[in-house]
Amino acid sequence: MQSAKKIICFSAFFALLLVSFFVHSAEREPDLTIAIPMRDGTKLPTDIYLSKENPKDCPVVLVRTPSGKRAFHESFVPLTESGYVVAIQDARNSLDRDGKALPWITDGWGELQDGYDTVEWLSKSPYSNGKVGTMGFSAMGMTQLLMAPTAPESLHAQYVGFAASHMYHHAVYMGGALRKSQVEGWLGCYASDPSVMKFVTQLGEDSLFWQCGDCLSQAHRVNVPALHYGGWYDTFSQGTIDAFLAAQKKGKERAKGKQILVMGPWTHHWPRSLDLGDFKIPSNGAKPPFEISAKRWFDFHLKGKTNEFAEIPPVIYYTMGPFDGSGSVGNEWRTADSWPVPSEPEIYYLGSENSLSKNKQPESSAASFRYDPANPVPTVGGRNLFIESGPKDQRVIEKRNDVIVFTSEPLNEDLEVTGRIFAKIYFETDKKDTDVCVRLMDVYPDGKSILVADGIRRLGTVEGFESGKPVEAEVDLWSTSMIFAKGHRVRISVSSSNFPQFDKNLNNGGNPKAAPEVAFNTVHFGEKTPSHIILPVVK
Repeated sequence: MQSAKKIICFSAFFALLLVSFFVHSAEREPDLTIAIPMRDGTKLPTDIYLSKENPKDCPVVLVRTPSGKRAFHESFVPLTESGYVVAIQDARNSLDRDGKALPWITDGWGELQDGYDTVEWLSKSPYSNGKVGTMGFSAMGMTQLLMAPTAPESLHAQYVGFAASHMYHHAVYMGGALRKSQVEGWLGCYASDPSVMKFVTQLGEDSLFWQCGDCLSQAHRVNVPALHYGGWYDTFSQGTIDAFLAAQKKGKERAKGKQILVMGPWTHHWPRSLDLGDFKIPSNGAKPPFEISAKRWFDFHLKGKTNEFAEIPPVIYYTMGPFDGSGSVGNEWRTADSWPVPSEPEIYYLGSENSLSKNKQPESSAASFRYDPANPVPTVGGRNLFIESGPKDQRVIEKRNDVIVFTSEPLNEDLEVTGRIFAKIYFETDKKDTDVCVRLMDVYPDGKSILVADGIRRLGTVEGFESGKPVEAEVDLWSTSMIFAKGHRVRISVSSSNFPQFDKNLNNGGNPKAAPEVAFNTVHFGEKTPSHIILPVVK
């Protein structure tokens, strides 16, 4: 029963990315299983699938996974039909015989470097011609990002999907708030010991533990070309963008300027699922306009074959539009030489009578609400992992009296928002702490209020915060590319909860012995406290 539960967790946690996006392979057993030694003497079991084209003198494609080497092998084995050896390794994790509580601890650039050791061992083995590439998505993408700063000489290419490049900021916390559903769901798969949850949630951002999961700080050591793909509604969307940017700008010779970024209209579960919140992925968004399969990527970098990757743009992204099929200049693929694409910041100010406009309200005003941790505002769509994700209608929560909504007039022309979004909210609470939750919506002419992006900021993490006084809280809503169509309206909502995507702030200053408290919270706007959202608008 327990193993069945874990399989279900794994299925929920990992998207099933097929090697060429939609190519299936019959069940195949590994040709052999070997134990590859690490520098501390630990041996990691690794399934080897030999090339059908030529069993000898082939490049190796390595997948390192904490989910069990047979969990998604059918996604990778088809490469053996194209002249590659595929090696799938059980990384150290809570499921191995050693009972390690968390994966990734030995996968990076620390004292133990399992990724480096595996690559170099395979490159010298009889199963390889000396060239190794890596691939994988989600947790298997994270093992790659952690490996990259160790810069194995034999590592020639990486194919990374839906991965966090900073464990603290992309996977576990956002704006100082715990990503509750994601963390608890994941630890439910990998670590049944409750002390692990306590350990993870009590360590500060600057602790050595989280520094060891900050791949961005090590980008200057990365020396490998990589293709990074993600989705606008993926739980790690900003992690994908940040990983690309860090290696593209700061990497060594073989990495700098040699990264590819692909961002589609996808959740974490693409292409296994083409659902997108209340909609389906637009037909032209189901796959990119270029042939960017793992096979083509490795053909270029591991076999030296000339193909589209010789001239492909470094940035390929999908600009979303109305998901109901109504007209706009959105819902199309675009390319760029760099990221972010050129844009101009447009500020939309919160105002009285629930208004949102580019004109700052001259007089100061405010709107207040009661936030009760016993009755939090529920999560409805967004960038989630274990709960439903994507663009969903927010009207069900906008009717609540603890959600304040600000809406623009209908747009006179299409408005393209492409880039990173920030809100700056002047917020006040009468308690020791609380949260500022901001959601950005596209309001359709028929009234649908479709979620585009959301973010959170724990007020206690804001410099200068004092109970009973307004303070400017910056809320990061991460990045998107969206056309707000002519006749649509822009809307943001402000509340103090988004549960269970984020844990509930109990308003008691984080005191575990204190009872939860009901907070009286206030959003300020006007000349002296100009609460606003900043949209990166492409002209």
